[in-house]
Amino acid sequence: MSLLRPRSERRRTAFRSYTVIMCPYNGHQVSFCRGLCTPHEGHGHCGRLAPHAMIGRTQAAIASYKARPIKTDAEY
Repeated sequence: MSLLRPRSERRRTAFRSYTVIMCPYNGHQVSFCRGLCTPHEGHGHCGRLAPHAMIGRTQAAIASYKARPIKTDAEY
């Protein structure tokens, strides 16, 4: 008994155009962002969301901690 159905009975998958967008930096179609570009407002040069531009809670907390002013010994 085969696990796959015969070809005539299988569901056809639709072409997902958002998965194969031309990347201007890789020069060919890629299925996910490789993080090569500098994102502008969260989007890469190809037009997709850039995951390397997104900042999680932990990264945001570390950045806010590093941005705090440093207290001197006199302020303690």
